[in-house]
Amino acid sequence: MPRRIGMFFMSRFSFSVTLLVFILSFAPLALSQQNHMNLDKYVCVVCHSDLEDEILTPPVKDWKESAHFEAGIMCADCHGGNPNDEEIAMEPSEGFVGKPEKKDIPKLCSKCHSDAKMMRAFNQRSDQYELYSGSVHGQKSASGDADAPTCVDCHGKHKILKVKDPNSMAHRKNIPETCGGCHSKKDVFEKRRKASNQLELYKKSWHYQKFTEGDVLVPTCMDCHGNHGILPARSERTQTVCFNCHAAQAENYKSSPHWTAFKKTGEPVCLNCHKNHDVVRPSVAKFSGKGESDCIQCHEESSPAYVAGLGIQSLMLSTIKAVETAQTEMEEFKANAHGGFEISGIEERLAKAQTNLAELHIITHKMDVESLKKTSETVLSQASSVSGDIHNMLAEIQTRKIGLAGAWFVFLGLMYSIWAMGKAYERKE
Repeated sequence: MPRRIGMFFMSRFSFSVTLLVFILSFAPLALSQQNHMNLDKYVCVVCHSDLEDEILTPPVKDWKESAHFEAGIMCADCHGGNPNDEEIAMEPSEGFVGKPEKKDIPKLCSKCHSDAKMMRAFNQRSDQYELYSGSVHGQKSASGDADAPTCVDCHGKHKILKVKDPNSMAHRKNIPETCGGCHSKKDVFEKRRKASNQLELYKKSWHYQKFTEGDVLVPTCMDCHGNHGILPARSERTQTVCFNCHAAQAENYKSSPHWTAFKKTGEPVCLNCHKNHDVVRPSVAKFSGKGESDCIQCHEESSPAYVAGLGIQSLMLSTIKAVETAQTEMEEFKANAHGGFEISGIEERLAKAQTNLAELHIITHKMDVESLKKTSETVLSQASSVSGDIHNMLAEIQTRKIGLAGAWFVFLGLMYSIWAMGKAYERKE
């Protein structure tokens, strides 16, 4: 009996908690609907709507489409004033600030966005202001730099949409253009002696190519630099941010002489070889290339490091050629064999060779020829096995063709003999 009573109260308690969570989840929506029903008495909305002014009226329309409107955030929450009395609506004594100064916007937004209790209702973080204040953007804004971006530069002013909304400035697919809106301004960056072509370079990259093809996993600006807590480009976190996605490459790199040098001098790291914004698809040509991010830029041609690089390149080229040859032979065989052979096992071996070749590319980050040899030998063996089997099947096809030709010759000879015998018999009759 006590157990049943306990279970009864526990079930009632669980139901109560669930009901409370359900009610709280709809509290912002209820507040929003309550405010929306009173818009005809809300002085700011009524007045700005009636003005029909090309500058003062659109903000109301934009706000009505925003996440703030949905959440019940009203005009006076950001601009101050008394929205219930037209006579004193814009009085400073009522806290009216009108258009906030740009430098004051982060602190203004933090009134809500640093309130953990309020943000919890919307399942949002409450440390954005703290992160922004410690960022490059936040520090420049605090120092009086009028060009430094604040919240509205990335999220919009009145038409602030949810980040998951595809039309939001902060939506993932719009991030390059949003960041590029500032970082493409020559007049802003020239006086800082910094480049203003990051977006242009990014659009040349392998990352951007995959991004435009719909690959949502490739990085955009915020994946490498952060969103609110943006650190200087030369910080170690930014320098080594590639490790977050390229874990296998990072593991091998950390076993190389490059990592030892980086910990001492800050170079070389990923961007020294692969660039930062215009990241191109890497190839083994870098080991002997003359480009600005190739080995020759750091190592003399006679140095042991450069010679080791050439050894890695030679080993890679021979392995790549073997796999490409096997791939070509397989494609040609499938196109011309017209069936008759079980090749699933051969295709599986070719797939394994291609996978191991990809692993071999990763191991090059260790910059050690001996570490590459074992995997290279495995790949060469697999590719050679594929090519050998294809050659054997081609030889069998040739044998079959010869046998078929012989069979046709015998068949036709037999048919001719039968025909000749028939003719001879007719003559005899």
